[in-house]
This record gives sequence, C-alpha cells and structure tokens, in this order.
Amino acid sequence: MDETRNTLAFILERRPYREVDSLVTVYTQLFGKLNLIARGTKKLKSKLAGHIEPLTISEIMIVKGRGFDYIGSAINRRSYLNLRANLNKLYYTGRAINLFNKFIKDSESDERLFFLLENWLAIIDASSDDFAKEKGELLFSFFALKFLDELGYKPEMYKCLLGSEDIAPGKNFFNLINGGLICSSCLEKNKASNSQNNLNTLTISDNCIKIIRFIIKNDFISVYKLRVNKKIIKELYKLVSDYLLFCS
Repeated sequence: MDETRNTLAFILERRPYREVDSLVTVYTQLFGKLNLIARGTKKLKSKLAGHIEPLTISEIMIVKGRGFDYIGSAINRRSYLNLRANLNKLYYTGRAINLFNKFIKDSESDERLFFLLENWLAIIDASSDDFAKEKGELLFSFFALKFLDELGYKPEMYKCLLGSEDIAPGKNFFNLINGGLICSSCLEKNKASNSQNNLNTLTISDNCIKIIRFIIKNDFISVYKLRVNKKIIKELYKLVSDYLLFCS
C-alpha cells in the first residue's frame, strides 16, 4: 500500500508538467514546502484541478512516489475570493507569495510560517474593496518584516550597529548590508574606513523607526489598525524593498 500523509497546504504555485499533469509547490502545515505532482489536472474533467489553484488553502493527501510525491486527493478549504477580485490586493499578495517561496527551503517545516501567511492573507481578503496602493505597500511591509523576523533577519532597531549605544531621535541611518540602525556620529567616524557601509546606507526618519519597531513587536491585527501617513508609508516600503534585496 502506498505511504500517505495528510495536511493542510497553502498552494504557492502551479505549473504544467508533462502532458496532462501539473507540478504544484505547496507550503504545508506539517511538512513545510513541497513540490508535488498533481496527476491529470489538465484534463477537462479533472476533479483535482479546482482544489489546487494558487492562493488557496486545501486539505491534501500526499502519496509517496518514486521521484516526486504526488497529490492523491485535495479539498479546498479557503479561496480568498475578495482578494482575487481586486487587482491591487492581487499584486501585493503576489509580492508576498514570491517572497515566501523564494526564502523558504524545501521540507523545512515551521507551523508559525504557515499561520503567519494564513493570518496575513485573511486580513488582505477582509480589507475594504477601496484598497489603495498605499494600503498595499503598508501591508506588504508588515508581512515582509514579520516574515524576516521569523527567519532570523530581524533588523536591529534599538542600538547602533557600529557603536552599540542606544539610538536617540535625530538623524539616523539604516544599513542594508547588516540590517540595522547606525547613528550619524558613528557613520561619520567610520566614513573613511568603511565605504561599503556608506554606499548601502539609507537615511531613516524617527517615525519610520517607530513604525518598524511597532510592526516587529505586535501582531497583524494591532498593526492593521495603525493610521500612517503616505510619506511614511513610501519611506517604509522603499526601505523594506531595498533590505529584501540584501537578504536574498
């Protein structure tokens, strides 16, 4: 009898494989990220295809195979229909899914990551239909910082990376290479000896520092209720996007 496993799985990606099959990348609650064959999904009468669409959570049965394991059965548990109907929501969700897929290694399970993604998508799905670009940038930044924190890339937001003293309000900088704050006096002292740090350092406002600290400390619901002006959102989104390039 074939060896089987059952788990909830978030469908990250689905692409054609051979003549009538699909290769499906999933992040499971119990077994981490897996690449699985879904047999016959390109056939018109396939019962499996509708349950393994990207951006769904399904309960799947995994069957042991010789090369790839394959999906023996799947039942759709959540489809995020409101999210799918809004182009802005889809764009920023796509960014988050690509980030998740890129950073997560195969077969390394972590239930916290499964629920992190599930909770974030639930908030996006439940957001009002007038989902502006700024809201997407803010929520993507929320997800990216919490995700990086779980993976061990949490930026140092309280002490200077160079001098180890507490960061005081005023002119401070964020170092993209080492992931954290540098005060202006330490940056000036080390300017001649550490030109690489200077090139990859962004000015950061006190309000942006505060919002990053709040995001890392609090859950999505608390963060979602924040009211942040557009200027800070733009600064936060650029900083997070640039930092992701150095983390990858």
